[in-house]
Amino acid sequence: MIAFRRAMPEGATIMVAKNTLLRKAVEGTSFAPISECSTGMNAWVFVDENVAPTMKAVKKLTKDWNKEGKEVSFTGACMDGQFIAPDAMKPLEDLPTKLDLITRIAVGLKQVPTKLARATKGNANKLGYATQAIAEGKSDLIQA
Repeated sequence: MIAFRRAMPEGATIMVAKNTLLRKAVEGTSFAPISECSTGMNAWVFVDENVAPTMKAVKKLTKDWNKEGKEVSFTGACMDGQFIAPDAMKPLEDLPTKLDLITRIAVGLKQVPTKLARATKGNANKLGYATQAIAEGKSDLIQA
């Protein structure tokens, strides 16, 4: 259990509690669906907004322990009030972290004025060239 706690990234908390106590604690909350998993021996992992690093660490530890002969399985998760079965956990590993999302937004916001400046500069240059061609009589469409 100590190795499991140390392997968890920042923002993840591991808790061991009695199943009946957990069921009573989550009753009437958005975590209520997790009570389906409250049978047998359990360790509960609570994660802040950075889900992917925690899911990858849990998967790696589970794989390593199963190789050593320790029987460990992931029985499910609860996110936004919905139960997530173990076989549907793969997309959680691919979720971007909060820092990744902030970076994507910052890059997207920076691109808008840059692309706008390039587009307006390009149109102004084309308009200038077209006006000059008409004035010099080089245009086939319009004669000055």
